[in-house]
Order: sequence, then C-alpha cells, then structure tokens
Amino acid sequence: MTSISKKASALAFLFFISIEIFAHRVSFEGFSNSVFIDLPEEFALVQSQGEDSFLMQSKVAPVSSIIKIYKKEKFISAQEALGITIQKLNLKTLETKTAQWRNNEACIAAVKGKISGAESQGYAAASVIPENKSIAVLISWCGAENFNNANFLIESFIDSLCIDSESCFSPGLFTSLYHPASGYEQTLNLLIDKKEISTQLDSLDCKNSEYLIEREYKVLQMYMNSPLWKEAWQRYYRMIFKDSCKRLQKVSFDIYRTLAPDCKDETDFAQKILSWTQGFKYEREKTASDFASLPSIISGGGSDCDSRAMLIAVILQSMNIDSIIFVSSEFHHAIAGLVSSHPGFVFTVDGKTYLTGETTVPGLTWGIIDKNQSDFSKWIPVMLP
Repeated sequence: MTSISKKASALAFLFFISIEIFAHRVSFEGFSNSVFIDLPEEFALVQSQGEDSFLMQSKVAPVSSIIKIYKKEKFISAQEALGITIQKLNLKTLETKTAQWRNNEACIAAVKGKISGAESQGYAAASVIPENKSIAVLISWCGAENFNNANFLIESFIDSLCIDSESCFSPGLFTSLYHPASGYEQTLNLLIDKKEISTQLDSLDCKNSEYLIEREYKVLQMYMNSPLWKEAWQRYYRMIFKDSCKRLQKVSFDIYRTLAPDCKDETDFAQKILSWTQGFKYEREKTASDFASLPSIISGGGSDCDSRAMLIAVILQSMNIDSIIFVSSEFHHAIAGLVSSHPGFVFTVDGKTYLTGETTVPGLTWGIIDKNQSDFSKWIPVMLP
C-alpha cells in the first residue's frame, strides 16, 4: 500500500499530463510544453530517480525504456552523452548514426548486451533540447529473442520524443536518422480548381512515409483487445500526421500560394481542397494498414477516406487553419473537420465546432453529412497540434 502511494505521488510530481486534449502526452518538470513524449499507450513508470531519470515498461509487449535528461554542460555533445550512457549499462554498440534533427545534433545507436542478466537488444538515441541545451537520452530494448517481433514498438517509442514546438509537424528522431531524405526533389504538377500548381517532394518521401505507416499499424494492432484501443487509434493517426507535415510542407505552401488570392475566406480555400480530394481515384491499399501515404496520393496514387481526410488536415493545419479528422469503426469511415463560422452540420470537440467534410462523394460542401452517420458518439475525434 505504501509503495503504491509513493509511486503515484512520484508520477504526479514528475510528470504533467495534459488530459484535456492529449491524455498520453507527457511533459517534463522544468521544461516548456514543447518538450514532451507522445507515448504509445500502456507504458507505465516503473522507477524514477529525481526529476530527470525514468524507467518505463510496456504492458502490451516485453519492451522496457529509459528516459534520461542531462542538464546543460554535463556533456559537450549528444554523441558523448549517448556513448557514456551506453557504457554505463555495459552495452555493445552495433552501429551509430549521427545527423542534424530539428536543427540540433542527434544520434542513434543499435545496442546489444545483458540488462538485468538477460540478453537484450534495442536502440539508444540522444538529442540536444534547444530551449536550454539539455540533452535527452532514450534507450528502449527487449529480450534479444523478441527483437524481430518488438522492434517496431521500440522505434515508435524513440519517434515519440518532441524537443520543440515544430517536432509535432516533423518526422521523428528514429525515422529521420534511419530513413533520411535523399536530398533530391521530384517535381509534381497538380490541378486544383482549374489551376496548375508545380511543386516538389523529396524522391524518398513515398517510401519513407510508407515505412512509418506500416510500422505504426503494427503498433496499433497490439491494442486490438485493449480497453485503450481508441487512444491507440488516435495516436496512430497523429504519428502519420506528424510524419507527413514536413514532407508536404512545400506542397501545402505552393497550393495555398496559388489558390488563396482568389478565395473569399479560409472556408472557401478549404472547399477547393475538399473538392480536389473528392475527385481522387478510389483505391484500397494492398498493405496491412490499408492507408495510402500522402506523398503517394498527390503523386497520382489511389486513396481511401482516411488518407484523404488526413491530407486535408495536413494542408489546412500547415496553413494555420484549424482542422481535425474523425474516424469511425462502426461506419468504417473517416471524414475531415474544419473550424468555420459558415452554416452546416457540425461536431463539437473541446468547445470547438467543426464543419464535417465528406471526401468520397463529389460535389458535397463542408457541413454536409450522411444522416445515418450523424451520431457523434460513433465517431472518434483525432485532435491535431
């Protein structure tokens, strides 16, 4: 009884949990809300030391993780912090990747060795936190015999780290270093509202986005029988949103720059985007996730309702237009949502009213929904940064 109370008190003291929007979003004492981890569901705090060292354990897989925050000037670089932390754990480094992530030094190492007497394997990562030059170190592992079946959760855990406000709109640390951009652009020619728009994607955006989607779908599948399946589903879409925004940043800007001058207001712009997606080729993906990556859609590939709704949200959010997506397991459907003063059917979430946007029926405007799908209790809102 006493030990449980102490652990609960430590958790309350060390973590701020923003339950209004992100019940999973964990920030650290002494940092702004821009520094946090969007944890996979059912990671529990097992042990903590002070305000800067935490041991966590997944309840859905045999994966353990350490989060360590080193104060400014403790180490001269993220690479040094990572190396010494790995050394203290007596782990062997299999390979190391170092690069700039979010314009700060970051590195990742594949590691192997005995932890608590058991042969283990995983990844260790480190990044400078720009707001105060602290260094965050994350180590996540499982038994070596389980690595091939649990590595996707380990990778997702490392990608959960956000070190500044723009991290919510960029590929995560693991994805950025292990699946980097090529640096070579491919030109796309889009036709929206009878206007030709020339824009660019990185040549590896489709491939890298598809990796992220399939990895996160594997994570999602672990929660099929969990009482937190809805929260896991929301995180799945948030991780796709986070990964997609930076990839489509130039695309979103070029679309807005071309269309916005002739739009009456934000809703008029959003309508042009909605009408554009309604004309996409409908096609189910031949992948486990059945989700078309956004780079592949705008490159001419097929799409379904949830990928279209996500594309709308990415473009609108990138232009600071408040949007959301709604998904429903009962209706097997997804729709977009837009904050607007225009009349029409709305769903209300956290005090905001969102016009609904149907992406699969050509000709529909914002604020129209099938009357058989108008019960809000059967929809799950996916709040976006």
